[in-house]
Amino acid sequence: MAAVETWAGALLGSSLDAESDIGAMSDDGLVRTTEALARLGRRVEALQARCAAGLAERSRGGDADLARRHGHASAERLIAQTTGGRYSDAARLVTVGQATSRRQSFSGAPLPPRHPHVATALERGVLCVAAAEVIRRFLDRVAPAVDRDAVEAAEELLVDRAPVVGIDGLTRLVKQLEAHLDPDGVKPREDELRARRALSIWEDAGGMINLRGAFDPANGAPIKLAIETLVGAELRRARDAKRPFGEDWSEDGPQDPELGDAALADDRTIAQMNADALADIARLSLSSVDAPAALRSAMVVTRIDVESLESGSGHATIDGVDQPVSAATACELIASAGVTPVLVRRGSEVLDLGRSARLFSAAQKVALVERDGGCAWPGCQRPPSHTQAHHIEWWKRDRGRTDLANGIMLCSHHHHRVHDDGWGIVIRDRRSWFIPPSHLDPEQRPRAGNIAPSHLVGRHLAERRRRSEAGSTVGAGSHRAAAAVPLAG
Repeated sequence: MAAVETWAGALLGSSLDAESDIGAMSDDGLVRTTEALARLGRRVEALQARCAAGLAERSRGGDADLARRHGHASAERLIAQTTGGRYSDAARLVTVGQATSRRQSFSGAPLPPRHPHVATALERGVLCVAAAEVIRRFLDRVAPAVDRDAVEAAEELLVDRAPVVGIDGLTRLVKQLEAHLDPDGVKPREDELRARRALSIWEDAGGMINLRGAFDPANGAPIKLAIETLVGAELRRARDAKRPFGEDWSEDGPQDPELGDAALADDRTIAQMNADALADIARLSLSSVDAPAALRSAMVVTRIDVESLESGSGHATIDGVDQPVSAATACELIASAGVTPVLVRRGSEVLDLGRSARLFSAAQKVALVERDGGCAWPGCQRPPSHTQAHHIEWWKRDRGRTDLANGIMLCSHHHHRVHDDGWGIVIRDRRSWFIPPSHLDPEQRPRAGNIAPSHLVGRHLAERRRRSEAGSTVGAGSHRAAAAVPLAG
């Protein structure tokens, strides 16, 4: 407890050296001290809420209005100024304080707090003001439609679970309880949420396309599920699939299990993966034959001049977007389904609207999928519908041909990795190999790309037949040789 006293003293401005004392704490001591200080903080919050309720009580207008006498329009403004916090935080202190303070009847008789279980939990330091406000709002909302015993039982349950589940878990529990206690209120709440749905899209001064949205449950659920499913698959791939067919598997024999980890690592944040997943969903929708008619006719048009395409160093534009993109990004976009390239000469003369020689045909993509199975990047599990056909030798830069020997299927993220990081790709015996740039692997050891399961099984069976036939030939030869040797005797 000495450490707790030291830190509590530091909070009160004593001369105790709390900063240096932390270095002497054990791990367990540091955890216990943090817990004790959190409990102390919750009790301080409870006292602040009581004071806030008192300030609000004395700031009801007139000459005696306490807040106005101190130059503030309301008790909340006075509290925000005093604490240095936000108005919303001050308002929360007031509402929680009013709901958990003892009251008086019109005759002056003492009354218990409006929410006594919340008040007790606050006093004991087991409930924070933020959680108390979640419970308070819920109880006040359902009280007119639900009998008193049910409201009290709900209050007990929420106060008991709040320290265990945290604010997010408490919010989920409140939603379930509200639907259970007030089933007639579900539809009006649903209608209110649906009326508040909104999505804004704009391009900011820095060139980023911004989306800000809020969705009711029915509209938001499929969006949330689609993005979380794609991101979850990426996270599982990163966790479980260091090698596409086992930790040490390779076509040429066992490899070092740690060989490609650093080079193949996916360093995207969850937020970046969410953004990539949403973009993939949009690309898939634009290219789907089952998309609504309006989407099937929509095209992402990328305009680039021939000189930039050939040199790979210029820029391109995308219709509807102000910010130019690099020639490399334009090449990636042109390889995507649903994207129409417009080649122009300097001076804006249109030379070509997506030459067939530039793009892989549908039949060629089917053949590439038959070989690669989906994204060919080592360990990636993106299906064919999420991939683009990439020229291994770039069409303009390297004069690469649009044929099966020069094509490979890649998802959008790994297409970016190949273009941006400078990965090399070779196809040997209908198998892809990825060669990392020297800054990722100085030895540039090839990584075996994915292979379609059906293709893998076919290769395996063919190899077994070859070995079996070779063994039969050797066995037959040995038998004939043995028969030719006369028996002794």
